[in-house]
Amino acid sequence: MKISIVMPVYNEISTIQKILESVGKAPLNELKREIIVVDDCSTDGTSDFLKQIKPGGTIKVFFHEKNMGKGVALRTGLKNVTGDIIIIQDADLEYDPQEYPKLLNPILHDKADVVYGSRFMGGEPHRVLYFWHSLANSFLTFMSNAFSDLNLTDMETCYKVFRKSVVEDLQIEENRFGFEPEITAKIGELARTRGVRVFEVGISYYGRTYEDGKKIGWKDALWTFWCIFKYNTSKFAHLVKYLVNGTVVAFSYFLLLMVLVEIFGMKSVLMQNAANIISSVLLLFLAFSLHSSITWRHKTAGAGRYIKKLTLFYLASASTLIIRVLAFYLFSIMGMNYKLNALLSILLIISLNFVFYNGFVFIADPGDAKL
Repeated sequence: MKISIVMPVYNEISTIQKILESVGKAPLNELKREIIVVDDCSTDGTSDFLKQIKPGGTIKVFFHEKNMGKGVALRTGLKNVTGDIIIIQDADLEYDPQEYPKLLNPILHDKADVVYGSRFMGGEPHRVLYFWHSLANSFLTFMSNAFSDLNLTDMETCYKVFRKSVVEDLQIEENRFGFEPEITAKIGELARTRGVRVFEVGISYYGRTYEDGKKIGWKDALWTFWCIFKYNTSKFAHLVKYLVNGTVVAFSYFLLLMVLVEIFGMKSVLMQNAANIISSVLLLFLAFSLHSSITWRHKTAGAGRYIKKLTLFYLASASTLIIRVLAFYLFSIMGMNYKLNALLSILLIISLNFVFYNGFVFIADPGDAKL
């Protein structure tokens, strides 16, 4: 059995030699190891150091011609692994490779398919650093758990261990630190739909300061929040994303309707209904884009299946549109103000569309793209 250790590297000249030595000496019993190092166009001498490593040994080095981010470096590394189990290892000495055995045990004993090394559980050493970082990490882990339906204590940890078969079912899209919430969201999907077993073990953590070279910042925290929202596909995530995206579509519809009525003078009952239909049809384009790419994350394989899904979307939308037009007309002849009428129509359409989209439209067919 072989273990592949994937190590993204960027400007780590002060630690690269030590971490490679430590990974090379990490206890793996009789398991074979390969170390996949991906240099993301370092500019501090790290690249020159790595170029001195002779090919053909345990360490394989890949170089990016320009800096593209940790997520891209991990994609490069994962494409070149040959091991049965994959460990992600940072190059900054915050995590100790001597703890590989405890990370590997649940997989080697066939208890787990994925293992997270948690900095916040167990009794291992933990360097005391930034309060607000810790608070942000706890909040992001909480939000990730709510959206993924996992119960992790440390979503942002570097130490993530996978069976290769699990990684083969994942498609990583994020380029920077958004990799962490993205892969957690997709692991959560596999746990729900394919029975992938996820474990956590407590690990030590030797965190570093910004003076020591720490790179993640508040902008990455905001992007992490966005990735949690974007990539998760649990029922709760579907509902929240549907409501948020539906609100965007509804606000756009209401704004367009007001423009048509107030500015273009479509004020009679007949013209208000025409304005309602025009607004609804135009906003369908925005709705399909948001719901297919964010709410349900539906990646249809092949033009035929895509046309089928698009057709189902329009049929479902047309059905609710007919109901909404009839309701709008009924309320308008009863003398209801068009603004209130529009708001009631919005509530009706949001409820009906969620039922139709979730139950009939955005259901993965056999052969659809992988997560």
